[in-house]
Amino acid sequence: MMRKINLKDYTVKVKTPDQMNPGKEIEVEITYPFMTSLLNLLFIRELQLGGAELVKQNVLAMKLEQCKDDEILLEDEEYNRIKRAIDTFKGFGRNDVELVTRINEAEVAEVTKK
Repeated sequence: MMRKINLKDYTVKVKTPDQMNPGKEIEVEITYPFMTSLLNLLFIRELQLGGAELVKQNVLAMKLEQCKDDEILLEDEEYNRIKRAIDTFKGFGRNDVELVTRINEAEVAEVTKK
């Protein structure tokens, strides 16, 4: 089985100082860089990657970077590497909810070999 992950960036709302009204804030939409965030999570210190694990993690990172589509199919082992990073990292914020949800709820895709 494989897992399908949506790699598209998404928008989040953040509060920022209102340049026209000092002391006030306005809410603006910004792009959340999904791929960049996912790649950063693969190499967090908390994973305590050894040499061989680091190389495997980098192979997965390169596969993600080379994907030109909005979605990617991952082998169970690849998906589990990402899931482990998500489960290990402490410090997510509200803007990260979509990223975590996409990983945790990644669709299982049945692939038949030809």
